[in-house]
Amino acid sequence: MEFGCVIIINSVLLLLVSDSDSHEIKIKDFSESEIYLDSMQLISKSKYPVEKHFVTTEDGYVLTLFRIPGQGPPVLLVHGIGDSSDSWLVLGPNKSLAYRLADNQFDVWLFNSRGNKYSKKHINKISQKKYWDFSFEEMGSKDLPATIDYILSKTSQSKLSYVGFSQGTTIFFVLCSMRPSYNDKIKQAILLAPVATINNIQSPLISLYANIYDKLTFLAEAGVNEVFPSNLLVSTYHAKVCNLRSPLRFFCGLEYYLNFGLKELERLPDSRLPIITSHIPAGGSAKTFLHFLQGYVFKSFCRYNYGVKKNIAVYNSSTPPVYDLSSISAPVTLVVSESDWISTIKDARLIQNNLKNVVRNMVINTTLDFTHLEFVYGERVNSVINDPIIKLMKSF
Repeated sequence: MEFGCVIIINSVLLLLVSDSDSHEIKIKDFSESEIYLDSMQLISKSKYPVEKHFVTTEDGYVLTLFRIPGQGPPVLLVHGIGDSSDSWLVLGPNKSLAYRLADNQFDVWLFNSRGNKYSKKHINKISQKKYWDFSFEEMGSKDLPATIDYILSKTSQSKLSYVGFSQGTTIFFVLCSMRPSYNDKIKQAILLAPVATINNIQSPLISLYANIYDKLTFLAEAGVNEVFPSNLLVSTYHAKVCNLRSPLRFFCGLEYYLNFGLKELERLPDSRLPIITSHIPAGGSAKTFLHFLQGYVFKSFCRYNYGVKKNIAVYNSSTPPVYDLSSISAPVTLVVSESDWISTIKDARLIQNNLKNVVRNMVINTTLDFTHLEFVYGERVNSVINDPIIKLMKSF
């Protein structure tokens, strides 16, 4: 789970007046690089075949999928909160999981949840308020079923493999608990940094958000619909500041430490750092972030809490129902790090204890100090994550 950081606003202002080369952002400096390329362009630039597909959900949202076609079995990669399909590509062919899987002949599909920069369309003309009235529940109960059915139809397969990171694990839990028939469509689920209960999250910002939960809820209800959207200015800011040679790299380091517990920017590949950070964030709904925050405030992995009155109208109960992890029957591999602030080892044990078909539980020892972002973006991602995943998937 990832939270945005308000210090970015001050950092952008500092950048505008403190750039060592000039007093303005020179976007053209990066126009030829991968910083501004979308998923399709990134894949093409890396000389892999690529397809773009559109999937319409039962409630009318239009999702964009990217595919690196292969002769092997299909695998679906599902990104974290406020992120996109870019996350599986920005490390380049040598380290990004999408390319590594493609090199091993898998048929790779990249998911984009409703509301991120690739999936912002709806088949009907609806208000912004209505469009953004979704959380991770709709991603799990509507986006994933439509996506899985589409992929299985296109590939003439009965099952696919699933790899989710952070929120990508959360919506898997929602899918398989609320739509249990989809358990039979999952050959295997590899869940990186799983997030359900977040009772023990260690982010220093979580207490701040919890203390102003009522105010944040009021803002969302008052019309703050989208949060942390993809933005050219923010992308350029990250490209300039998230560089180990930048005199302003302190601001990048502080942002990523407070949000993700990343103690050193060097944990991310030096040459790819501006590319990685310029593709984050990709946007999401305020309701999604509030739904995660509710998990911490109310200490429960349950459906969205509207308050007693509306809960009774929506759920026929004063409290929202809990997602029943024990109803999940798909084979699951959990990959957890003892040094992860977001998906903590204590919360992961709660998940493991409630799932009935955990075939593997891989724990990354604290001696590696392997943090949340490193599951997808880390310098050590091949040896710690990708190689074991590929070996595991080949065994199936």
